[in-house]
Amino acid sequence: MFKFNFDVDEETNNEAQQASENTKSISENCVDEEPFTEIELSTLLDTLPSLISYSPLHIPLSSDRCLTLARRDFFDARFQLISEDVGGASGTSDSHKRSALHFLDAPSDLVPFVYEGGLKTWECSLDLVSYLEDYKVGLSDNNFTGNRVLEIGCGTAVPSLFILHEIFSSNPSPNAPKKDTHIHLQDYNSSVLELVTLPNIFLIWYMSPAGSVYRAPELDPESPSEVSITPELITSFQESLRTYAVHLRFFSGSWKSFDLLQSAGKYNIVLTSETVYRTENLPSLVRLMHGACRYPFRDASASADDSSEYICLVAAKVVYFGVGGGIAEFMRAVEDTPMDKVGGGKGGGTVETVWEKRTGIARKIMRVRWD
Repeated sequence: MFKFNFDVDEETNNEAQQASENTKSISENCVDEEPFTEIELSTLLDTLPSLISYSPLHIPLSSDRCLTLARRDFFDARFQLISEDVGGASGTSDSHKRSALHFLDAPSDLVPFVYEGGLKTWECSLDLVSYLEDYKVGLSDNNFTGNRVLEIGCGTAVPSLFILHEIFSSNPSPNAPKKDTHIHLQDYNSSVLELVTLPNIFLIWYMSPAGSVYRAPELDPESPSEVSITPELITSFQESLRTYAVHLRFFSGSWKSFDLLQSAGKYNIVLTSETVYRTENLPSLVRLMHGACRYPFRDASASADDSSEYICLVAAKVVYFGVGGGIAEFMRAVEDTPMDKVGGGKGGGTVETVWEKRTGIARKIMRVRWD
């Protein structure tokens, strides 16, 4: 069955079946979904421990090269959670801490309405990075600077980490006007944002050229090690965000209650990976993606059939055995989900496969366009 770890490996069908049976039995007793909540960056920074342990994450790219990013170790996140006193000064509430401690030792990586798999790096998020490397060639300055990005179900946030890696590896001109880049990250669990999402973003900055002046010379993303987190280092991180005009926002809770107005509406780039595994959640996911791409800030100068103003990418396994979801179910949801809450009509989207892997466990990346 699924085990908690940060290794990216391909599970067998039997393993997936066992995990889904565990989650099904748990879900029958869970009815309350987490409400939409924004968590301030300053709150998450306050939860950073004094020391972060990391290991390299190797991502094969379509250009036949390999990108290595530093990623927080799972055991390190677990140690932080266990060592904190419930009721202490942390960004995660007591109830969320108890839930997190529960799913850390659960036999399954999916506990519906409790934990949605965010501590593990899933294969399709790496696929998405490879695709984004090719996609950025068509962007201004071959960079993601100046875009508005939403990653839905971010977890360890590997696609967003890649985007930030590219931005922090660039050379901002002091005389050129700044292009604001907005990167918004959503995960069902606030504890996931605290334990892995924000620490991974911090590590990406620390290991990049933007953080090189503050980095211990013996540290690099290729070798497992530890980073000492000081108040001065956190201040430097915040200063770099201002220098590169990067604006980060974090949201937790269910897709059903996700407030697009509070999350500032429309995005140029909408990303999600490994989120189509449960059929009953697909309508709320589709409505959220539709609203993020089109409502309420559509460019008045864009023609009615202009789809170049945004890109909406979904990376997924073709089938999630035993759970009920998959690509076919997602495509039906795009066609059939009522869109009354986000501007009218039923469905109206089209799904195009832009990348696929047919050997082993089949996986695809799909681009969604909304009519």
